[in-house]
Amino acid sequence: MKLKLRLVDELRSSSPFVDARAVDELRSSSPFAEARVRKFTFSDLKRILEIEKSSFTTDAYPKSRFAKLAKKHSDGFFVIENAGKILGYIIGYKTKKNQGDLDSIAIDPKYRKLGIGKLLLRYILNQFKKKGLRHASLEVRAKNKTAISFYRDMGFKAKRVIKEFYRDKADAYQMERAI
Repeated sequence: MKLKLRLVDELRSSSPFVDARAVDELRSSSPFAEARVRKFTFSDLKRILEIEKSSFTTDAYPKSRFAKLAKKHSDGFFVIENAGKILGYIIGYKTKKNQGDLDSIAIDPKYRKLGIGKLLLRYILNQFKKKGLRHASLEVRAKNKTAISFYRDMGFKAKRVIKEFYRDKADAYQMERAI
């Protein structure tokens, strides 16, 4: 499903999760006038890996993990692109009867702080809502203050600490929010 930001008014009116300001910023700034959210395709994998490696130093997913996620959760793997260049991605899927899990989100460092992450997160939350899910959860490195702040701003709350969650034995917060 493609989402042209120029035509986002329909989505904006049907969903409380679309940040009108972020969309308007992207739409009005000439470099992002053609930005759109679409489903991941395997031809995107090289660019996704570049974004992943520039975003996560110790926890970057390998190519095999992305391939597995794309096969298993193709309806929840989205990219945002502008003028043919992928700027970021998000992966989310149903894990329980009423809950969706945000597996991963990353934005190319050159395009951060422009509302792209907010737009993608709101997009996946809207997808969860369409599937009848009522809660969203995620795990975030406990020392990643930037990401924790971003998720809190998006309505997520830390529910518990997961000890030694990451390969390097770092702790994670499990964060949740209602949809």
